[in-house]
Amino acid sequence: MEKLKVDKKKGVNKNIIIAVVVVVLVAVVAVAGSMFLLNKGDNKKELEKSLEEMGRDFYENLYYDQIGGSADERTSLLSKFTTVGIKIDLDNLGRYNNGEYKDKISEFSNKKTKEKCSKTDTKVVVYPKSPFGKTDYKMEVELECGFEKDKK
Repeated sequence: MEKLKVDKKKGVNKNIIIAVVVVVLVAVVAVAGSMFLLNKGDNKKELEKSLEEMGRDFYENLYYDQIGGSADERTSLLSKFTTVGIKIDLDNLGRYNNGEYKDKISEFSNKKTKEKCSKTDTKVVVYPKSPFGKTDYKMEVELECGFEKDKK
């Protein structure tokens, strides 16, 4: 009689384990699906990151090295841009370093609306800050490819 009870418990435990596994799988699929639907077609963050990387490279490896003949002159010139910023658009980034970013820039578009980013209005703005070293700045990106219209 005891053997029969033991077999029943094993069967119940097996059913509980299977049920838990099924519930976990359904939850994982639901979470993954909702994340996919929420991010479907929205590549704004990806474009912002890419633009920021290109702007950082341009500013630190070209612009900064070419502005001013001395540290004092460079500081004097950069201090004039602390509030207005240095605007670097996609058009200029496309010509930088023998067209290094040309292919990357040609793919700049809003995946949701299929709108290409404006090469003159999509830009990174670098705000130099004291003590005006090569990496002393803050940066903002401006995308002009229909992301604002999409939110309305």
